[in-house]
Amino acid sequence: MPAHGVMFQHFHDDFHPPGQGSINASNFVAIINQFDRRNILPANEWLERATNNTLRDHDLCLTFDGGLLCQYDLAVPVLRDLGLTAFFFVATAVHEGDLDRTAVYRYFRETSFESLEHFYAAFYEELSCTSSGGRVKQAMLRFNPREYLAQYPFYSLADRKFRFVRDDVIGPDAYEDIMTRMLASAGVNLSALAKRLWMSADQIRSLYGDGHVIGLHSHTHPTRLSKMSPQQQRDEYGQNWRAIRQITGQPPTAMSHPCNSYSPYTLSLLRQLGVRVGFRTNMAQTQYCSLEQPRIDQAMLARTAREPIAAAA
Repeated sequence: MPAHGVMFQHFHDDFHPPGQGSINASNFVAIINQFDRRNILPANEWLERATNNTLRDHDLCLTFDGGLLCQYDLAVPVLRDLGLTAFFFVATAVHEGDLDRTAVYRYFRETSFESLEHFYAAFYEELSCTSSGGRVKQAMLRFNPREYLAQYPFYSLADRKFRFVRDDVIGPDAYEDIMTRMLASAGVNLSALAKRLWMSADQIRSLYGDGHVIGLHSHTHPTRLSKMSPQQQRDEYGQNWRAIRQITGQPPTAMSHPCNSYSPYTLSLLRQLGVRVGFRTNMAQTQYCSLEQPRIDQAMLARTAREPIAAAA
């Protein structure tokens, strides 16, 4: 198997609620134990080897997307105990007074409804009252959920339909309008929510001081960055680059593509910013450039990680 990263995002415990694909600290340890520890490189060594094209087959690195507080609370103590370092890819809007709405919307749909199916029902009901309703009906006539996002087998058919509608039919502005109304109807306090979701700048600075690599993950975490104009992409990664340099004191040289969305222009822009290594969210390609390093998602490994824990209990 080629050298690759292992991609982690969401963790749960008594403070951080469980959600789709989330794992706890014990699951995290079990996932790490699936690998030969000797193959897991320190993040800075992976960065150097990837830059010099000296990565070996089976070399691994650990990566975390989003700058989420649950990662700091649950995964970082495990990393410290095991003597491991990782890449942390940070979306920075929250550090400049805005929000990563992708994370807000995910938290809302997984904590404010009895189930994801109840959220989807409420979402489509709200959508039906907008001008996008007819367009969605037409788009669904040609939609095959079994083919859409097929490289992510952990998504249900309902998940795939939702992401298709959100990303490929109605687009970010209409989606944000719908979610804003739903959040307002539910009385969600966004300021309070922010304190539960993201690491602080001091926590990110602490990670950097402990030898972890802090990298780019866009500023606002759009779900379809590849569809944005060149100027919008420059704004996303330019703000992200400046914010991380402000936090760590050093220019970032690594990144991961939010929602695996990027274009040839994106790769050119990242090179202009001095980024040396970038990560995809899957292992689907057979050829990779230095800004398209493959990764396997925690959701692909979590089921096997849970099985020995359940058996032991």
